[in-house]
Amino acid sequence: MKFKKGFTLVELVIAIALVAIISAIAGLNLYTFTLNRNLKSAARAIASDFFLCKGKAISENTKYQIAFDVANGSYTIQPGTPAAVTKHLSEFGPDIELVNASFGKGHTINFYTRGTTAPGNIKLKNSRQSEATIKVNITGRTHVAFDIQ
Repeated sequence: MKFKKGFTLVELVIAIALVAIISAIAGLNLYTFTLNRNLKSAARAIASDFFLCKGKAISENTKYQIAFDVANGSYTIQPGTPAAVTKHLSEFGPDIELVNASFGKGHTINFYTRGTTAPGNIKLKNSRQSEATIKVNITGRTHVAFDIQ
């Protein structure tokens, strides 16, 4: 009796099933990673705009402000060059939501010519309920904290 080399149908089905299960798990983890990466990118972009406005306010001896529109998930930087610049959080992914932006009496943060501002915070959330909180102190320094789900 001769032995034939090769795989049986059962062995092939089991191997394909294992590859399919591993691929499904990897795909779900990649999707979760992408959602959380988009949230982190949006939070860091806002913190970067704070730093930029603070620096421009000092160097140009002009007050800069960033007005947040919570309902539309956007913010506007004024004065801009040559005009005001509006940025939408949807640029970082369709699931990024601006939960709140509170600075003193409203949704606007002002950077004065000495680099000072009113303290406040901004909260962002994605569809996985992960959150990013951006806190600004009176000297204009920002701190970004993440609560990843």
